[in-house]
Amino acid sequence: MADLKPLPLCAQNEYQRLVEEMPVMLWTADVHGIWTHVNRRWTEYTGLLHESKGFGFEEALHPDDVQPTLAVWRAAVASDQHYDVEYRLRDQSGCYRWFVTRGRRLPDGTHPDLAWVGSCSDIDEQKRAERAAQVARQSAVRALGLALEVRDRETAGHTDRVTALAQQLGRILALPEELLTELETGALLHDIGKIGVSDAVLFKPGPLSEGERAQINRHAQEGERFAAALGFVSDAALSLIRHHHEHWDGSGYPDGLAGEAIPRLARLFAVVDSYDAMISVRPYKDAWSRAQALAELERLSGQTYDPEMVAALTTWLRAAASD
Repeated sequence: MADLKPLPLCAQNEYQRLVEEMPVMLWTADVHGIWTHVNRRWTEYTGLLHESKGFGFEEALHPDDVQPTLAVWRAAVASDQHYDVEYRLRDQSGCYRWFVTRGRRLPDGTHPDLAWVGSCSDIDEQKRAERAAQVARQSAVRALGLALEVRDRETAGHTDRVTALAQQLGRILALPEELLTELETGALLHDIGKIGVSDAVLFKPGPLSEGERAQINRHAQEGERFAAALGFVSDAALSLIRHHHEHWDGSGYPDGLAGEAIPRLARLFAVVDSYDAMISVRPYKDAWSRAQALAELERLSGQTYDPEMVAALTTWLRAAASD
């Protein structure tokens, strides 16, 4: 292949003019990933120019997006890999909109002072539409969970309580935002499979026969199947629905998984679900005190429950009670 020849000066000037007038933000960077040039659109939107390294890039980022954005950028620079990253940028009025930056690494030797080229495109409308769709889906999922709660004669508010508690525990464990969303969905639908359990078994006041117990236990697989049929429930949420009755020692159901073979969201939710059941009145028992419930979780830590999840929940709840 013939070597590319540099553009004539007049062509370079015309190209530069086109770059400056493009409606999307365009940029170049050096081998360290530091922006060396931005087109006019960047300054028009942010009002920043040479404010710091990167033309004020970090100043313009939403505070919540700084660390994850920089992590993606640093990993790409260190590995010389292309990258795409979404974040919110502040405009001159102080409002934030969603953008996606696409950085592309040039082959070594392409230009002595140029290692990266990229664009920064406004995707705010797309993100708002995605968020609206997500809210609509979660509302529908919550409605299903509440409908089952009524049918199951569950303690009022159980679905919302365990969902909120699970998400709080997820934040304590530093789960990423996308996993917190999957945790919410799985928690809202965790017992949806009980739709397939007959009233005679579900509401039986006395001990269950072996066959009746098997029917109850099948609600985990049936819940996964039902939720999957909705078409938008993620694999992570489905795994919570299927596996939240697995036990750390392998004695649970439906698959007899043990230890870390049990999906993490299912291990987290199992502790939360059991705690709420313990402190709630049920047809077969009175409500336990918080202290009794926490002691029971600790007694079963390493047997029924993941020790990490038990420690995180009990530590947090005791600290909250002492405040």
